[in-house]
Amino acid sequence: MATAIYTPSGTVVGWLDGKVVRELSGQHRAFVQNDNVFTYQGIHLGTFKNGYFRDRSGHAVAFIPGAQGGPLPPLPALAPLSPLFPLAPLPPLPPLPPLPPLPSLSWSDHDWEVYIRG
Repeated sequence: MATAIYTPSGTVVGWLDGKVVRELSGQHRAFVQNDNVFTYQGIHLGTFKNGYFRDRSGHAVAFIPGAQGGPLPPLPALAPLSPLFPLAPLPPLPPLPPLPPLPSLSWSDHDWEVYIRG
């Protein structure tokens, strides 16, 4: 079952389907490997740890329910039913990620779309 991904305002922007990050429509956009988030083109977007998606500076961009150790999440909106997801391609072998910055207690200046595009 997929988990809703929320913005700092509590709006649902996508789904975490296992290790696949999907749009609301179900289209695959990125994947998580060893706490790092990559596009399918191999671009390092940031990290995903303790329920927070973080940009390359360590600031939180989005969260899933139950996230801990970051900025105070808002009361999330009721998530829609997740669509039936098409099979995502096998993730490519990603490049070595940079050393992660220390997680901050601040929200990022980047919104989800800027983050997920890389």
